[in-house]
Amino acid sequence: MDVNEATQETRFAFGRNWANFLKKVDEPRIAAATLSLMDMLAVDRLDNQRFLDIGCGSGLASLVAHRLGAIVHSFDFDKASVACSHEIKRKFGNESPSWRVEQGSVLDDEYLQSLGLFDIVYSWGVLHHTGQMDQAIENVTHRVAPGGLLYITIYNDQGAASRRWGW
Repeated sequence: MDVNEATQETRFAFGRNWANFLKKVDEPRIAAATLSLMDMLAVDRLDNQRFLDIGCGSGLASLVAHRLGAIVHSFDFDKASVACSHEIKRKFGNESPSWRVEQGSVLDDEYLQSLGLFDIVYSWGVLHHTGQMDQAIENVTHRVAPGGLLYITIYNDQGAASRRWGW
């Protein structure tokens, strides 16, 4: 793990938020997330596509990709987020070997290289939280297979509106 990345103890505990969110996950919410992912990726199915979910958080995106037929690898730096992804997998996704969840860091290039290449590399609102966004983006681009898709979102500062939201 990169020594410059914040430690578990100094980072915001996203996993606690995801644990609260999991209490609200039901089939209608999963259906809405499924439609959203299908629309974003412009697909109807992901059969046998390798899908990497970086900073998997609650595991909802991974669940949706799995249900759409993808071979999914989910990871998060936050241990509690990993636990949430395991729980959503257990509760809604079965224990299929085509979906793997583990702890890892997007800044650990050796770890990322060990994962191989993916048809879809997906990271929603994560990479800017590493403290090394440019390096994180560089690292994830190397996980995209030829002809594959990199789908990332990064939040930007909206000034007063962002401060109000944070409050």
